[in-house]
Amino acid sequence: MACRRGQTPASVQSRRRRQPVTPLQPIVPAGTSAHGQAAAAVAFVTAAANRLQGDLVQRGPEGFSVLGMLFLKAAMAQAAAAEADDHSPDVLARAVPGFLDQADEHAEHLGHDGNLLWTSFGPTNCALYRVAAHVQLSQGADAVAAAADIPAVSLAGLPRERRAHLLTDRAIGEKQAGQRETAVDTLLEAEELAPEEVVCRPRAKRLVEDLRLLGAGSAEGRLRGLADRCGLPR
Repeated sequence: MACRRGQTPASVQSRRRRQPVTPLQPIVPAGTSAHGQAAAAVAFVTAAANRLQGDLVQRGPEGFSVLGMLFLKAAMAQAAAAEADDHSPDVLARAVPGFLDQADEHAEHLGHDGNLLWTSFGPTNCALYRVAAHVQLSQGADAVAAAADIPAVSLAGLPRERRAHLLTDRAIGEKQAGQRETAVDTLLEAEELAPEEVVCRPRAKRLVEDLRLLGAGSAEGRLRGLADRCGLPR
């Protein structure tokens, strides 16, 4: 497969009724920097969810899907705000599970994976976002554990690119947890599923570079080959 334009590696081989929930209040820092932008995103998404919640719940599955995705987006924005904040990242990070749990509630009421209103919302997508949030917060061991909890049958129903994206998240978590050899093999698994999701994606390339810098033990040879396919300088 070829990379998209601008990506240039030399060779490419990823109703049920429910009780009203208490509106969540974002815990965000002020500012106009990266964490300030993430904070603004959290405030916007949570305000939209709280304002629209009553009407959306009445719409049943479609409403649950929209609400669930809003809370998933809030979780990722909150994680980004925590990761970028220099003053109270732990305080900000503690708000992330609340958003993820809200999304899980809506997924439970929905009862299945789906793509209503093009949201791709359901229990599996909630699990994928939970892994991603742990990675964003540099909680590598938690990310790996969350990925392991996703049923194989649920993963089998995902597009190959989405599975490769999850594997890349898991590999980042493994690197964060000090499991660097395993991270290399996870990246190779992602490459086998959807090569462009590894060799063409900046975040995957950054992970390969990090692993080369940190060392990958017995996986060094496999990592070297992957770096070559990513078009990284020796």
